[in-house]
Amino acid sequence: MYWHEATETLLKPLTGPGRVGLISDMDGTLSPIVDQPDAAQITPRSKELLAALQKKLALVALVSGRAVTDLTARAGLPQLVYMGNHGLEKWVDEQVQLTPEALQHRPALEAALRDLHGQVDPGMLVEDKGATLSIHYRQTADPAAAEQKFSPVMQQIATQHGLRCFAGRMIFELRPPIDVDKGSAFEMLVRDYRLDAAVYLGDDTTDADALSKARQLREQGRCHAVGIGVESADMPVIVQESADLMASGVSDVESFLSWLLSASSASST
Repeated sequence: MYWHEATETLLKPLTGPGRVGLISDMDGTLSPIVDQPDAAQITPRSKELLAALQKKLALVALVSGRAVTDLTARAGLPQLVYMGNHGLEKWVDEQVQLTPEALQHRPALEAALRDLHGQVDPGMLVEDKGATLSIHYRQTADPAAAEQKFSPVMQQIATQHGLRCFAGRMIFELRPPIDVDKGSAFEMLVRDYRLDAAVYLGDDTTDADALSKARQLREQGRCHAVGIGVESADMPVIVQESADLMASGVSDVESFLSWLLSASSASST
């Protein structure tokens, strides 16, 4: 079911009284997927809507796999709440607040980084994000072949250095062995901001943790949380399996944000 079919049912509590939160991924959700990670930008319309929603809702937050400094710079909206590296980092008082447990794993990440530089193929980009490492292979000659070739390599490097390996959309990620992900980040925001209702939007494998967490929170009666998956040509199947509702691409996310702003404004008058 698409979100616009549920405005009077599942989404209705988002427009009523109480503390409501909007939590979203960036890449592929507020920003179109691009070949080079550095070229990603939140669409102007989404930035405008996020700024307006921040004045209406109890919380507007972005949760991303990007480093939190990168995320805040790209968004350019200082009034929002930001969490980076899948929840390992938070932007607090214009400084990075890192999950304490992550610090001890930095030497392992540096050792893995040294190993990676000797093994990657042309077109692969190794990104050191401080708390994690990302290995992008979208720009290789054959991304499907690169995925097949390097999946066991990345697993081996992760195991060797006591890290965890995750696969996303044309990306491998090496993270500390800490039980922090977008799902736990979403749950923490719901708790810390005492949200009565919340929505999470995301498009990739790492977002599935938050999409399924939304359903769990709702079923447990802790918060009327709703997960909206964002469609694209190469969307992982787990996104649709985990989401309550769907949006048909970045432009449809803009439509959802516009609806939420209008509905929230109407309910407050």
